[in-house]
Amino acid sequence: MRRFVILLAVASAALAADPPSGESLMQRFIERSGGAASYANAKNVSMTGTVEIEGRNIGGSVTIIEAGEKSWTAMDLPGIGKLEEGFDGVNAWQMSALEGPRILDGDEKRSIQTASSLALMTSWKTIYKTAQTLGEDNIDGHAAWKVEMTPRQGKPETFSFDKDSGLLLRISMTLSTPLGEIPTQVTMSDYRPVGGIQTPATLIQAAMNQNIVMHFEKIVYNTTLPPGQFDPPPDVKALLNKRK
Repeated sequence: MRRFVILLAVASAALAADPPSGESLMQRFIERSGGAASYANAKNVSMTGTVEIEGRNIGGSVTIIEAGEKSWTAMDLPGIGKLEEGFDGVNAWQMSALEGPRILDGDEKRSIQTASSLALMTSWKTIYKTAQTLGEDNIDGHAAWKVEMTPRQGKPETFSFDKDSGLLLRISMTLSTPLGEIPTQVTMSDYRPVGGIQTPATLIQAAMNQNIVMHFEKIVYNTTLPPGQFDPPPDVKALLNKRK
């Protein structure tokens, strides 16, 4: 009898040690951050605030606008100029004072296609084919579950979910750039309820030994967007026309 008790105890401990599945953690995040219905009702989001390159005494303004899989990001940094990046549902592009206009293809394009948080929340299974829990993680003192998200195209990414709140704390990925493959982390914090959705008001992107810190002071869902919000700028359109 005692042997059976020991075997049952061992089996029970093993079951208790099994980590939650990646899919359940993703679903928990959606539920804890507002629920599928709230995300479905969010047709777009506009986020405006400040951006700073830590340790470089460089700061300016940042705006991110998303609608479905479409997105537009603009940073205005004194001494560097305006940096823009967008995806209109077909074309991905970048525009900067340093490099001029660029059309993004391949992995660069795919990274922008999957960057929209609204598209991620409402249709993540169409973007990723598997979600596998890798084990435990620790993000700035928060115990977390680490999940490998394998997209249908492109390189795997790692999502770290807070064990207590269920919220997404960090995304780790490798970005393809003109400088080569660059490991990158985006850490999310300061979650706030906006329009029924828990939204991070602070994003920190870490890459190439520097941190870009974004603090969003104004976040609005279902705002009125001007016509052509996601249209590429004229210089990018000129490049696209040359491809035809």
